[in-house]
Amino acid sequence: MRKTILGAFLAAALMVLTACGKVITPQPTVVTPLAGTLIPAPTSTLRPTATAQFLPPVATATATITPAPIIHVVQEGETLLSIAYEYGVSVQALQAANGIENPQFLQIGQRLVIPTGEEATETAPGLLLPTPTPLPFDVQGVAFYETPVGSLECLGEVVNTTAFTLTNVLVRVTLYDGAGAALAAGDAFVAADLIPSGGRSPFCVLFTAPPSAWASPQVTIIRGEAAGAIAVSYVPIAVVEVEGRPSGSQFQVSGVVRNDSAEQAAGNVIVIVTAYDAEGLVTGFRQGPAEIEGPLAPGATARFSLLFNFHSDVPADFVVVALGRIPGE
Repeated sequence: MRKTILGAFLAAALMVLTACGKVITPQPTVVTPLAGTLIPAPTSTLRPTATAQFLPPVATATATITPAPIIHVVQEGETLLSIAYEYGVSVQALQAANGIENPQFLQIGQRLVIPTGEEATETAPGLLLPTPTPLPFDVQGVAFYETPVGSLECLGEVVNTTAFTLTNVLVRVTLYDGAGAALAAGDAFVAADLIPSGGRSPFCVLFTAPPSAWASPQVTIIRGEAAGAIAVSYVPIAVVEVEGRPSGSQFQVSGVVRNDSAEQAAGNVIVIVTAYDAEGLVTGFRQGPAEIEGPLAPGATARFSLLFNFHSDVPADFVVVALGRIPGE
């Protein structure tokens, strides 16, 4: 089995544990694959993507009242993005209301005015985050699986074909009936907080009660941003001595991570493994920490071992990405 190893800059992120299931017959929607990638993507027809137009509700005549301003005091670990998510406003509106030029740097105890009314309408209703125009990157390896409990799982991965490190990459999966009417939709962030240029990260969208009449899917990237100053909070981590093998009904991938920074320690190291079938479809992925105690010093190594479920046959290939963040960042 070919062992694909990718080193990348990244942070801790969420992991989705997939369960064994049966591949669904409808063909997955896959954006044109990235030329020269290690994992080939199957050819499929992508449904034309249309951005929904969200119209504001009709205004009703009410008395004019000047609301008291909402003030948020920045806590440790918060970012402008997390604060925007909490109040349902856009990052751009927060910046404008508070005169913030660089959204990546906040101070603990800093007081932020939360925009309300017209100045907060940059966020489309019904969406978790503001939706700037996505950068041009690819989705590949998309597959749908029916789980033993009757839910429907969509797996795939985003490949960064831009020259920038990406962050906040959000994917939407929509299910259509035979007449082209949308029946259900679900959103999910990719597993990695950052995707360097040429890197990749898996995603999973789960439909717990999928419509029985769905006939075709559409997979689109509805959000993605250049990471900018966020990327300097991460250190380069290499993955070496990797091996993968079946372990009962699961698949186990083990190896060693190495801090390739010349002077900066990594506070923690997260490893993401993505498994593929012989056709390049994503069949499962797992995220977990490397086995380190305290910061990983420059040049130091640590072991990792991840055990996870997969769909279909035993994986024909897999990719490992490791991400390390500067302590305290």
